[in-house]
Parts: sequence; C-alpha cells; structure tokens
Amino acid sequence: MDVMKKQKIVIAGGTGFVGQGIIQQLSPEFFEVHSLSRHPFSSHAKDQTFYHAVDLSNPTEWQHIVADADWIIDAIGILLPNPIKKQNYQNSSYEPAKSIIDVLVAEPTPKFLFISANTGPFFMKPYLNAKRAVENEAKKRLVSRAYFVYPGIIFDKARYSSYLPGLFLTYLSWIKYFNNLRPISRRDFATNIENILLGKKSTLQQRS
Repeated sequence: MDVMKKQKIVIAGGTGFVGQGIIQQLSPEFFEVHSLSRHPFSSHAKDQTFYHAVDLSNPTEWQHIVADADWIIDAIGILLPNPIKKQNYQNSSYEPAKSIIDVLVAEPTPKFLFISANTGPFFMKPYLNAKRAVENEAKKRLVSRAYFVYPGIIFDKARYSSYLPGLFLTYLSWIKYFNNLRPISRRDFATNIENILLGKKSTLQQRS
C-alpha cells in the first residue's frame, strides 16, 4: 500500500486570523507545516506547526525554510491601512509578497499560493490594486508555479468584527452584488486551500 509523502507547507502570516484557520485544517498526518511571522507565537499543546519569528525583508533568516517546501502560502496583508501603526498596502501587503517571490525565483521547487480577493466596494479599490500588483508580479516571475485564490470576506466566531458582517453578506448572497463579494467562513476557506494543496480544484481559483 502506497504511503502519501508529507508535503512541507510554509505559511507566511501563519499566526494571523487566516493563517491560523489554514493551520487548524491541515492534518499533521499529511502536512508538515511551518509558519513565518514577525513575532514569536505560543501555540496550544496539540499544534505540531513549526513557528519561526523572522523578518521577511531579510531572506537570510528564512530562505532555508522555504528552499525544500512544496508550497508557500502568502496569508499576509491588511484590510485597511493603519496610519498609527504605519501600515499601508505597500509595506504590509505588496512588499512582503515581493520578498517571497524574489526568493522563490531562486528556489525552483516551491509553488506559491497567494490569497488575493474577488472584488470589493468602491472604497476598497486601493486594497484590490495591491492584490492585483502581487498577482502580476507572481505571474510574470513564477509563471506556472503561481497560484491564486479569490475569496471575499473570511469570517469566523473567533473574530466578531468579521463574523457578523460575514453572516449578513451570506444572507444577502441571493443578490448578485452581494454574491460577488463572496463571503466565506474561515473553515470553508481553509478546506478550499487544503484541496488545492492536494491537487484538487477550488471554485475560489477563479474570480466570479
């Protein structure tokens, strides 16, 4: 009987809301999961993820971690800029992704899975522009190793600021405009990511 080889998955932003959802979905039986984040992270006892506190702008700290990976998932990004924290789409979405792409150009094995966005209201245009800039960079430089998913709002009870709007939009999804916003629960989103890692198709791989 054939035994499935474990895939090595590296999640940039693995300690965040979306990254933690993916980690909870990926069974250690099939995946060896590593997380890259700016700060140390204390996980629960059953979590077999390897957590690495690194500076993505300094590849010498983490390139060896991704060199033999099967996939690197970019779960980094902000929904809205925060001037107080000096966070904007350039330094908190585009530049981290570009650092990853720069490294993957030199590492021919890993595939790159970028969490983009399906669409959004007019005031989210800068957010969508940053996402599309990363897509263009990855398509140009990684070609067939670049993969993308296009969710809308990802919601879960663990974050009520997303949960209530997510439920509201889901109830209105029979209206085309709200359906295009593509709300999805964090668990369903993580299941779609797992399917892609296992070579299956996901409806999130196409914009609606």
